[in-house]
Amino acid sequence: MAELDLMNVAVNPADEQVSLASISNMREAFENWINDGNTEKYSPEVVLSCLDRISEYAVRKKISSISIWGYTQFSAFQTMYNRLLGVKLLRVTDRNTYKVFVVGGQLYLRFLKEKLVAHKKDVATVTEDKGAEPAIVTEHSTQKDITPDDVVAWLVTQPNANGTLYLENVVRQYMRALRTAPAKLEISVAGNDRNVFTCRTPDELNVNWDIFKAAPNYNQVNSSMSGMFSAGMGCYLRYLEYHDVTSVVPIVETEDRKLVTDNRQISFVNAVSIDNDTSAAINQVLAEKFTNGFRYSNGIEIGRLRRFTKERLGKEVMLDDNDIVSYVRAQGTEFAGKIYVISKDTKEHIYQLAKDYFRCGAAAIFYAEFYARHESWLFEASIVSEEMLIEVLRADFRNFSFTQTFFGQINDSVYNVLQNEILRVWGDDILLTYEILAERLTYIPQFRIEQHLGQTNDFIWNAKGEFTHISKVDIAEHEKREIAHYIESEIRIHGYASISDVSLGEIFDRNYELSITAIHNAVYFICLADKYAKNGKIITRKGDNIDALHIIKEHCKTLDRCTLDNLLNFERDLTGECHRWIPMQAGYDVLVRTDENAYVAERYIHFDKAAIDMAIEYFLQGGEYIPLQSVTTFAMLPHCGQAWNLFILESYCRRFSDNFRFECLSVNSKNAGAIVRKKSRLSYADIMADAVAKSDVSLVAQPVLNFLVENGYISVRRYTKVTELINQAKAIRNK
Repeated sequence: MAELDLMNVAVNPADEQVSLASISNMREAFENWINDGNTEKYSPEVVLSCLDRISEYAVRKKISSISIWGYTQFSAFQTMYNRLLGVKLLRVTDRNTYKVFVVGGQLYLRFLKEKLVAHKKDVATVTEDKGAEPAIVTEHSTQKDITPDDVVAWLVTQPNANGTLYLENVVRQYMRALRTAPAKLEISVAGNDRNVFTCRTPDELNVNWDIFKAAPNYNQVNSSMSGMFSAGMGCYLRYLEYHDVTSVVPIVETEDRKLVTDNRQISFVNAVSIDNDTSAAINQVLAEKFTNGFRYSNGIEIGRLRRFTKERLGKEVMLDDNDIVSYVRAQGTEFAGKIYVISKDTKEHIYQLAKDYFRCGAAAIFYAEFYARHESWLFEASIVSEEMLIEVLRADFRNFSFTQTFFGQINDSVYNVLQNEILRVWGDDILLTYEILAERLTYIPQFRIEQHLGQTNDFIWNAKGEFTHISKVDIAEHEKREIAHYIESEIRIHGYASISDVSLGEIFDRNYELSITAIHNAVYFICLADKYAKNGKIITRKGDNIDALHIIKEHCKTLDRCTLDNLLNFERDLTGECHRWIPMQAGYDVLVRTDENAYVAERYIHFDKAAIDMAIEYFLQGGEYIPLQSVTTFAMLPHCGQAWNLFILESYCRRFSDNFRFECLSVNSKNAGAIVRKKSRLSYADIMADAVAKSDVSLVAQPVLNFLVENGYISVRRYTKVTELINQAKAIRNK
């Protein structure tokens, strides 16, 4: 604990910590930072609650002697973050908190980087009274930035992962990616801080790389450059590790061993010799005593390794700490600040599973599904996450092709891999479900299968979770011609056709396993998709702007009177479905609604607009709006040919008034909405926020929703943007 606390001592609290002088201020500053849009996966409340729980856990378990909010230096919290990630008990007993902390901890690291480390005032500090080693930091402000040419000149003298020298043109492409990619990342970092060539140590580059990886579009940017961004970062990190004067001296075994981590390679040269007995003893200790990883930056861990190795050898290990660390790093896989030694048997088992799967004709294994299916024994074998599995695979199975999401016998897009793999296992079946396909495609996540089937026209939806392939639908050539001829004739006469009116004849009989919806969709894609567009059940020529609303409005123009039920049935016959808002909107746009279930043509209504607008002016009493439901008397309104009610008044404000308009959240049958002056610039969201602000209702979601329903602004107690509305109402009240 003493060493950890020493790492957290600021060089000069007044200079280093800026205005973040206390724990409470630190938490408040972080809360403000994430509320500025710096978190996407989890809400600010979830992140803060998680960090509070983790902080309490760390202190209670004596993992840390101070609260998380007491960590004001990036390097100190990074060490604690890595330590907490390595707590197996936390990961097993509270997986949800652990998952949030993986993201939340990275956010706090980004926060410290932007608020503190960004000042880049490195100072040499020696803390003698605590017995700590001097903290030596190079003053970089007086040194010029490293140039891409410096990196290229060195890298072309080094072997790549295949053992051959890097090609200059390849390395220059990496450097070009390092110059251009950071500017494309969606991160809250100033332009100069995105320049990786200002980083002069591995730690500095790793700080930037962590921030880059946290960007929501990191994978997209990296993929658009064919992975050259991440490869370039790995090469640059290798360059900095080689030239870093504070880096440890590597040790070599009898064979040149290569460890690939984050797409970078470390080559071990003959600097220090180690005898076979010591090597074997250390390896055995790592395998037996450090199954949860070896934290190579921790002096206590190194001491434990020395003690256990001495017990094996019967003598002291004649290596200094740096030599031991370098040797251990050469033996395993580095992840989250630890080295994990993966046994040969484990790697052989992984390889055999993959080999057996590919032998059956499969082309790809998705990392996520492989790890999910084998998590229990992989975790016990010290492969503690999907990300670590990827590191092991890339390091030891170089005969496979690797992408960001899968590895295997092919290097292709995810779309093509999914398409080919699904068709490979489809066989002679007419219909298959998500679950059956997932069972046949052992190492493809079911959600990817679901996404692909839902987004690809080759697969036809039949029922919930059940699909057919277009090749399984039997439609004869003469039937294709007849269908195309019928559709063309209908469009020539009416401007559109409904696929519901197509005579299926023998098609339905031959494809009896398929639902009517599946057959309709198959008919469209097989017979019509090359020339025509489909909107629901409606077929039009491509480019024609005709939809169900347009057609129902044209139908309404032919009517004197109708009911809402009539319009709903017409839409159902037209599209095969029922969307209540479409017939209701068409009725309001063309007819006058005289009751909940009645419409009449406007020629049966006679509106005295001047007199009606004068009465509405009286209702508003000088205001900009009133809820429609607040009108409780119609005595002031002149006779219009029908008995006045709220439906007629709504129809009047929608289409006929000179001075007023009608606004609502969505078309409804409950008269929910507001009469608004036409000259008012208020949107309906503004109107609701203003009404809430001027009321005495508590600015909490449920009371606000109750107020809006009870006063006629919305028809149901549900509004997706209630949080934004409350914030707007608070701002109005505070003016």
